[in-house]
Amino acid sequence: MTKKLISVILSAMIVLSSALVFSGCGNEEYPVRIANIEIKNKPKSIVVLDDSAADIISYLGYDDTIVGRSNEVDQEWLSIAPSVGTASTPDVGKIKAAKPDIVFAGDSLNSQAKSQLEQEGIQVITMAPGDTPTMIETNYITIGKIFDGAVTGSNKGSSEYSKLIDLMEETEKSTDGQLSNGMRYTMCYLYLENNVLKLLVGGSYANMLMEYTGGINIAAEAVEENADVNTLKIANPNFIFYADEATLNVIKSDDILKTLSAVKGNKMLMLSEKEISRQGQTALLTLDKMIEFMYPKLKKSSATPEQPATQPSAAVEASTAPQSPSQTATAAATTAASSVQNTAASVADKYKINLNKLSLDEGDDDNSVKILQKRLFDLGYVTDKGNITGYYGEATKTAVKLFQKNNKLPQTGQADNKTLGAIFNSAAVKAEPAKQQATQ
Repeated sequence: MTKKLISVILSAMIVLSSALVFSGCGNEEYPVRIANIEIKNKPKSIVVLDDSAADIISYLGYDDTIVGRSNEVDQEWLSIAPSVGTASTPDVGKIKAAKPDIVFAGDSLNSQAKSQLEQEGIQVITMAPGDTPTMIETNYITIGKIFDGAVTGSNKGSSEYSKLIDLMEETEKSTDGQLSNGMRYTMCYLYLENNVLKLLVGGSYANMLMEYTGGINIAAEAVEENADVNTLKIANPNFIFYADEATLNVIKSDDILKTLSAVKGNKMLMLSEKEISRQGQTALLTLDKMIEFMYPKLKKSSATPEQPATQPSAAVEASTAPQSPSQTATAAATTAASSVQNTAASVADKYKINLNKLSLDEGDDDNSVKILQKRLFDLGYVTDKGNITGYYGEATKTAVKLFQKNNKLPQTGQADNKTLGAIFNSAAVKAEPAKQQATQ
């Protein structure tokens, strides 16, 4: 099986819980039939309870339809949407008040809550993990059809899925030649399940994601998930990724595990199970996070979202091409000067906007303005989704000025390249509720 086929797993792990059947008439986009649910029109608003579904919906560019989310949907760029409770027992009243056309749920959704929603005429689409490449590939196309119809949506889902895979392959290629001896790093992912230390084995989405780092998962061919410390000692991976603090404590308290090179050299990085399992926007962010940790020279920004379990020891620092004081000072100055631009680039990728030499101002009317407005909405400076129009009006200028004020930039109201870099920076200061703009 080719890697391209296997890499289908990287794009998604959710699929509709029932068989998917689509119907249409001629070239009409709607209705679209999914199992026993007929979607008659393009959904204008949705509530997402399943975090994996939300990740793919966001990657496909439909997150501007989200009017509510569960607590589990905790992606930073979706946090502006109000919470409706947990994925299993959401607040039905809040969902009804949001008036969504569709609720995307997971297997954990309480049957009573689902029944109440359906009685209100709200369509509930239950999402569940897919376990074959065909089912997973179908997922992107399916979500595309739900939002854009049988033809347009299918083409978009297929196209964006291919782009995701291409981006991951490009990321893997960037690691070529990083090790002078031509070798590849070895690694593993450890987590706890019922207080038992587990090892991530092959045949999973997370394993495929790890492979796109250019490294080798030492447990890729393993069958047993229980982590055998003696086997780990023999394999002695270069890097260890772990699920949470509890897992880290187990690693550091074990007499054998704490002797591993990765543990002694502090080459360990926390990756939550959400980070390692989501298949849309988060997949790219998690891959970048692993790449930057394993290959510091490929680092895009001056700070990563998660820091290593401990600071690198002197021995580790000495093994990564030490610099003279003058070189260090120059590198620090260069990093500081470019940190906003580089950090923005990674966030801009999520919004699918190219910031290179881009500058926007009052009177502009195009898709770049619309993406700017969407980002300002996510940051709380624009609060009405209906006003994400693509036209740079007076209210957009006001929102930009407030952003500039909160982020200590000249308050011109013009989204020049420096301002855009700050707006699409993951560290951008969000609007305070009292200062949010109510109109566009």
